[in-house]
Amino acid sequence: MARWCLLLLAVWLSSCATLPPEAARVSVYQAPLDGLPAQRRMPAGCRLLSTSARRSTTELDLTGQKDPFRAERVAAAAAGGNALLVLTKQTMSRRDFECPASSPITDCPPSFGAWYDIQIESYACTPEALQAIPGLTDGSRSRSPARSR
Repeated sequence: MARWCLLLLAVWLSSCATLPPEAARVSVYQAPLDGLPAQRRMPAGCRLLSTSARRSTTELDLTGQKDPFRAERVAAAAAGGNALLVLTKQTMSRRDFECPASSPITDCPPSFGAWYDIQIESYACTPEALQAIPGLTDGSRSRSPARSR
């Protein structure tokens, strides 16, 4: 019985550790949830595939993980997408006075940091359209929700 448990655990951990190649090609961009339409509009070469329900999450969940949108990237790739637009709005600032906003939240255990409302849109974009998104923050390189456009 113990061997089966170890085998199942090993399979489960290996499936969690690897990102499918298609999902690895899904870029993540961030923009303000409450911004003007022009601030959050994807280029004409992008086709909206899906929009998630708005949800609340912590700064630590957004920035303290290596790939906070892994599941969404996998789902977008499975639907033929290659871009995610993560719309964020801070709803509550940090309440921990020992953790100033200038410090990364990962340096402030056990604080969760600020709270955000987020909504995620997945898109299928042409290569030209992806090149035309320089005004948006590519979240695959920059994880800070405050660094939105």
